[in-house]
Amino acid sequence: MDYVLYFRVSTKRQEESGLGLEAQRAYIEHFYSGRKVIGEFTDIKSGKDVENRPELGKAVALCKKEKAVLVVAKIDRLSRNTEQALSIYRELDGRLESCDIPNLDKFTLTLFMAIAGRERELISIRTRQALTAKKERDGEWRRPGKGFASPDILDRSVRTITETAASNEHNKRAAGTIAGKRGMGLSWSAIARTLNKAGFRTARGKQFKAVQVQRIHQRGN
Repeated sequence: MDYVLYFRVSTKRQEESGLGLEAQRAYIEHFYSGRKVIGEFTDIKSGKDVENRPELGKAVALCKKEKAVLVVAKIDRLSRNTEQALSIYRELDGRLESCDIPNLDKFTLTLFMAIAGRERELISIRTRQALTAKKERDGEWRRPGKGFASPDILDRSVRTITETAASNEHNKRAAGTIAGKRGMGLSWSAIARTLNKAGFRTARGKQFKAVQVQRIHQRGN
């Protein structure tokens, strides 16, 4: 049997540092040493959605072409969404394996994804409750440091951040396109999608979101 390996890290920093990737590779090398690997693919994307992960698409396509098995170190590297994971499982006719789920089948995949989804939900609830309790006990929990206690210093800080963003070359290149598309009546979300498809990136090298597009346009006006 031929195997295709898929890795995913959430951020560029994780990719550059090797954090996450090394652990995933260690898992796969332990369980799949000596197997015939015909391809490796790595995405640097969040696990929320599989649609914007081009390397995953390539990995699945290669598996379908060569009748190979897709392998991930942990199932959440594939997806954090039950329906998306099951869709890939069906697309590969069950040729999906994960180091953290021995003898993976449709039932165990559904069960593990459901448990993971419930745990994420519980963590989110606990986090919100903790923040609410802290705010009730201490007041506003996000407070500026002592160095920003002065309104003048805080104003200058905000102004500096705004000026830095406005002078960034990524934002400058995007500003003209934003203005033109806004003039055509496109929404902020539609303009963000247009920028991303055209290869534009934010000051931090990430894809644009609607709120960022709106801010750049407002600064230009």
